[in-house]
Formats: sequence, structure tokens, C-alpha cells
Amino acid sequence: MRRELLREVVVPAREARTIEVEAGQVLAVVDLEGRQVGDLAAWLRDPREYLSPGHTLSCLTKLVPEVGDEIFSNHRTPLLRIVRDDVGRHDLIVPCCDPERYSRDYGLADHPSCLASLQRALAADGRDLPLEGEQCWNVFMNNRHEDGRIVTHEPEHGAGATIEMEALADLVVALSACPQDLSPCNAFDPTPMALRVYGES
Repeated sequence: MRRELLREVVVPAREARTIEVEAGQVLAVVDLEGRQVGDLAAWLRDPREYLSPGHTLSCLTKLVPEVGDEIFSNHRTPLLRIVRDDVGRHDLIVPCCDPERYSRDYGLADHPSCLASLQRALAADGRDLPLEGEQCWNVFMNNRHEDGRIVTHEPEHGAGATIEMEALADLVVALSACPQDLSPCNAFDPTPMALRVYGES
């Protein structure tokens, strides 16, 4: 069987987009220029069930998922299985950035955020799906756990870095190309990403 690219969505820097993936297809998250973090959310057909970083941590009993690991829903349903990972650094603990983060930590009232970008993308596609910051998985985020603290380091991966996951259920997926430019999260320079869906032909 030959793998075929079925769909691709480019996610501009500081924005978000959505895509659909069917069970058995492969979802790829691609950093087009390097050193960028993506905040990923996903829902089953029943929107009350969605990707849950907290439940994934509980199911995996590890802080960073690896190739072969599954990503779980809030009902502990396996949603995705990692089949390729060029980076190997991800964060399942910290909620995605939101307007309150920039207001509280930086004194900025109108800075772009992953939560606002994801909500806009869902609304633009007519998707009435529940979303809170703690539903987002910080793909490629180089957070490290040092002396009991979570410390954000600049990503070290280059252009084209990819994580590929087999979909274990039909999903709606949303990705934000994180707009954080005030911390090392995206090396202080947000850049675009892409979502790609592959199937067999």
C-alpha cells in the first residue's frame, strides 16, 4: 500500500485551523520553519468527549509521550497513537496560553493567545465544540521539570520536524501555531505550522 496525502491545512503563525481525520488515517503535525510549538485539541463525534492531557498523563504514567504511546480522551478512550516523532519533547501539563495569561503575567490586555485563536477557528468553521485551555496538548513544547519547577526552554528542532499519529477514532482536530513571543516557548518568533492527513491508496 502507498501512502497518499488526503488533506493539508497550513496554520499561519499566531493563528489556528481545524481539520477532520478518520479512524485509520494518519494525522501529521508539521513545523514548517522550526522551533515552533503547536497547541492541539481534538473531539470525537460526541463533543462531550475530547482529547484530555490530564487523562493521558494518568493513563501513560509518564510526563512525555513517545512513539507507540496513545493519547486519550476525558473518558480514557484512545484517540491517537504516535507512530513517528522527530522531536520527542511535548508538554501535557501546562494549559494553552489564554488572554488571562498575558494580562496577569505581562500586563497586556490584547495579546493573541492559543485559546482565542482556537475558538475563532472553530467558530469560523461552524463547529460548536467545547474548549478550555486545559484540553490542549502542547506539541513540541520544550518544557523541562527542574527542581520541582516547570521551566520553558527554546525548542531545538528544525524546519520540517513532524509528529505523526494514527487516528484511532473519527476526530475533529484543531491546531494553534502558538503566538507566544514573550517567553522562550517559540524562540521568541512564532512561525507557521501545517496539519496533514494521510491515507492508503
